[in-house]
Amino acid sequence: MSRLDWLVRVVTAEENVADSCFIVGLAEDQYGESGHFVFQAGLATPDEQSRRLGLDSYCVLNETGGVHYGGLKKVSLAARSISLQFNSEAVEELGLPASDIEMDIAPEADLERLRGGLRRVLTYGNPTKVPDISGL
Repeated sequence: MSRLDWLVRVVTAEENVADSCFIVGLAEDQYGESGHFVFQAGLATPDEQSRRLGLDSYCVLNETGGVHYGGLKKVSLAARSISLQFNSEAVEELGLPASDIEMDIAPEADLERLRGGLRRVLTYGNPTKVPDISGL
């Protein structure tokens, strides 16, 4: 397990109608300069082309510029921490230090927004790419 050196202080979860997606963001500050994760899902059901290209699930982005579709094996949310377990392809694409990532969550972060947003995003699309979820 690798604990990231930044604290989740900012949580966003909102529809981006212009880009046809729902976005959940985790960051230490409002600009995401110290580090961030963005989880994104489409507003419409994946089409045939998306399924053929493997783009038929949520995607994960981070500060390295990496983007990976699916890739989470397990997500656990507790009162003041979140644990993410990624598959090896996601670790490589996102430039992560390990497959198991843990982050502390600051008391001021909106846990209910995080819980609802992640539940919506991570259950989108291809059911074989939905991670094992606890605490959501």
